[in-house]
Formats: sequence, C-alpha cells, structure tokens
Amino acid sequence: MNKVRALLTLIFAFTLFVQCQSTSNQKSIINLNHLNYLYTWLKVDGQPWAGIAIYAEYPDYHYLEAPGEGLICVDDIARATIVYLRHAQYYKSTDSAVRARQLIRTLLKMQASNGCFYNFIDSQGQIQKQLKNSKPLPDWWTWRATWALAEFLKNDPSATPSLKDSAEQAVQKVLPHVEMLNQNLNQWQEVAGFKLPVWLPQRHAADQAGLLIKALCALHAATGQPKLLPLIKAQARGLMSMQIKYSTSEFYGAFLSWQNIWHAYGNIQADALLDAFEVTGDSAFFHSALFEIDHFYPQLLKMGLLHQAKLKNENGKIIVTEKRQFEQIAYDLRPMIWAALHAFKLTKQAKYGKLTLRLASWFSGNNAAQKAMYDAQSGRCFDGLITPEQVNLNAGAESTIEALLALMEVERAPELRKELLEQFFE
Repeated sequence: MNKVRALLTLIFAFTLFVQCQSTSNQKSIINLNHLNYLYTWLKVDGQPWAGIAIYAEYPDYHYLEAPGEGLICVDDIARATIVYLRHAQYYKSTDSAVRARQLIRTLLKMQASNGCFYNFIDSQGQIQKQLKNSKPLPDWWTWRATWALAEFLKNDPSATPSLKDSAEQAVQKVLPHVEMLNQNLNQWQEVAGFKLPVWLPQRHAADQAGLLIKALCALHAATGQPKLLPLIKAQARGLMSMQIKYSTSEFYGAFLSWQNIWHAYGNIQADALLDAFEVTGDSAFFHSALFEIDHFYPQLLKMGLLHQAKLKNENGKIIVTEKRQFEQIAYDLRPMIWAALHAFKLTKQAKYGKLTLRLASWFSGNNAAQKAMYDAQSGRCFDGLITPEQVNLNAGAESTIEALLALMEVERAPELRKELLEQFFE
C-alpha cells in the first residue's frame, strides 16, 4: 500500500510539474485587446470599411480625430494588418486573420487610379483627397500599404483567390513608381557636405527606402518575380551610401534618414539591408547592416538613446549641429529591435540576442523614466517619453502597433522568449 501511495504521489507531482511547465509555456506578453479596441468601422459611400483609430486619449482612451487629419489612416491600417497577419500565423488566431483581411479590403479601396494610396478618412467617411499628407503619392503611406499587401500575399494562404488577385494587382500598380526612381540611378547631390544618392524615394529618403525594400522583399518572397531584384539592389545600394564611415564620429556606422538628418523613428535601414541580403545574396548588404548594429547601436544606448540629430560633414569631420534626446517613442525602438533580432537569427551570435533584449527592455521600464511603456495586461503602449520625468499616457495606434510588432517577434525567438517574459512578469 505504501508503494502504491508513493507511486501515486510521484505521478501527481509529475502531473503538476507538467501542468506548471505548460502554463509557463503558454504565457505571453502579446495582448491585442487595445488594438482590437482601436479597430473600428466607418461608413464610406454607404459601405462599412474597417480601420484603426489613430488616437486614443488618456484617461478613458476615447478616440480623437485630430484637425487636418482623419479618424483612420492607411499608415496605421497597413501596420495593423501586419500585426494581425503575423498574430494569425504565430498564434493560430482565426479572429486576427479575419481582421487582417477586412483591413486589406480597406487598403485596396484607398488606392487611387495612379497606383498610389490616399491616407486619411475622416469620421464622416470622407476620404481626405486634398490634404498634403493624404494625397496619392509615392510616399510613406504608399510604401506601407504595399508592404502590408505583400505580407498578405506571403503569409495568408487561406485567403480567397479573388482577394489575393486584387492584392497582387494593387501592388503591381505601385511598381512603375518604384521603377521611375531608377531614372536617377547613380546620380548624386551634395547636402551639408554629404554626397547623397538621388534615386531613393523623395530623392534622399533612406528611411522610406528601407520600408520600400522590406515591401519589395516580401513581394519577392510571395511571387518570385525576377524584375524585383534590380529594384531591391538599387535601393539597397543607395542605403549603403548613406552610412557614416568616419570612426571619430559618435554617429559612426549610422545610416542617415533624410538628407543630413538622422532620426530613430522609421530608421529601418539595417533590417531592410538584411532582408535584401537574404533575397539577393549580396554580402555587402549584410556587412553594412551589421556595421551599424555593431558600432552605432551600442553608442546610442550609451547616450541614453536619441530621437533625432542634424549633422554636417566638414572634410571628413562630422559635426552635430542639432541633437534631441526626447521625445522617445515605440517607433524609435522597433526598427532597432528588428535589426538586432534579424542579425541574431542570421549569425546565431549571442551578442545580438543580448542587444535585442536590451532594446526590448525599453518597453518594460528600462528607460529614462523607469516606467513600463507597454502593459501586457491591457495591450496598451503609451505614446512616449516626453522627458525623463514625463510620460505621454495616451495610447494611440502607432505606439501600440509598433510595440506589438517589436515584442511579438522577440517572443517568437525560442532563445530569447524566457528572458523577455521575465522582464514583464517577474
């Protein structure tokens, strides 16, 4: 009888251990509740269109329509679509897949006859066609819409053939605008002492070029179109030429974002170059990306992070003419987290995993304010650090989406998951 009791006790203990391990493995910091709250519907031309409310104001997080903008925009719809697509893929969520497809339908309706996209829709369901930052131009919102559509083609095998056909036709309409950039291939312009490529979007927008490269690489993965390769290579070579190679500068290794300005938000150049390397096999892209990650990211952390700086080149001496440490926002961190994580996945070097976790810890409170910016219980991310003493407690679309994009990818890395969860749960 004692042996039976001992055996039963052992079985019970083992079962409890397995259950505890299972519970631990099921833990997640990814919570879509707030994003789902921002997910809304508008009537446009009498038809319901899905969208994402841009602003949510503390303390009750009501929607706010900013003057001169709209209630929803393609910029955030596109990024939210990528969150939902990846969440559906990683966490087997049917709800996320459905939401992604509804947002894709809205994106398709926002495409103008020239192939580019309008950006804003107001709360009355009117597409803002005359606003400067809403016109259908080869600009941020067009590249973001293209990226979301390409990710949809790549990552949603269960979508209807008709929706996929519409998405593919839409991205094909964007490609002539990308091809036109190459009319300026190998042309240069000097700005503040820097020799800059003219064939990037808006002539010198390396930040936009990084986003465009990610869109083209996702499209290549989905369709395998050979004509995409020269477009990717041209943009990637332009990016590389905007990297600061003067070792005496505190910006050694950094990619300029726009002309002679560096800014953290949208600075996705390193991650984009790693995408380009994987698609084209050109190792120059790989080494250029790692050069920024190895040299500039650690320096940036030593400086307590920066939001923006303006530089000039005086015969090889890089002079910082303006520097802003704040505000700091989720969109500042996500591009660096993705780049460091991408480097970790490609090289398997522990230093990149540690760097990824260090950057991600900004969301759990390892920041100037010592304040958790992302709340796993609600799924909200605050809109940023205004100063080391002041946090913007609003939680709009961009902040929440960028936090989810960053943390979802880190959580999916088996080698980093445990330490990431400990940042938030212990």
